[in-house]
Amino acid sequence: MSQIRFLNIMLVMLGSLILGGCGWSLLMSAEERAAAAFQSGTDAYESGEFSQAIGFFRQVPPESALYNQAVQMTLKIPFQKGLQAFEMQDYDRAVREFRKIDKTSPDYEKAQRFLKFAILAQQQERFQDLEGEERIKALGIMSEMAVEIRDPEVLSGTLELVTAELSQSSSASESEELMNMMGNMISVTEDPLVRKNALDQILGDFKKLHRNRDLRPQMFRLIAQIKVGMP
Repeated sequence: MSQIRFLNIMLVMLGSLILGGCGWSLLMSAEERAAAAFQSGTDAYESGEFSQAIGFFRQVPPESALYNQAVQMTLKIPFQKGLQAFEMQDYDRAVREFRKIDKTSPDYEKAQRFLKFAILAQQQERFQDLEGEERIKALGIMSEMAVEIRDPEVLSGTLELVTAELSQSSSASESEELMNMMGNMISVTEDPLVRKNALDQILGDFKKLHRNRDLRPQMFRLIAQIKVGMP
């Protein structure tokens, strides 16, 4: 084989590598490859392609100056996946994703708040189809989330669900449990409108609750608790 023919073959092979994209990688330094992987990961992250983003960020080696940034971006992905699911009203998936978030994540605190809202929405979706103990259990979870979230609208809405269930309850133990939920929610809010709505709802069932001697003390304590701080 002549030297000229050999040289032509080598040039064609090199051109094929470059056109195919592999050649650039061979010609780049380790830090340039890390920068390219990081940029590809960032582009995928911003496009919502989180699985691809993780793959690119993992290509950044520990010795790279971009390694810590790649780790931080990777830690942010579970929150973004949870937020994406939450916005799509896929609350089961949102709860799973938010629960995956490590305490070292920069989004940990935000994720915990979104997790509470996702659990609340998850239980609200299931609530209408539940009966008996499962229904009361769902209300208990919702009231716990309302207490932790401490948002007036959430508290008011959850209190309304609990009092509506209380008005239909035929069990003294169930009614007692529901009034406990109300007391827990009232204890974390000084919002006069929330308290007034709760008082109106409990007074609407006054005759029914008053007929049960065992419930009277708790009912009067709850009414007194609601009235504290009201104008």
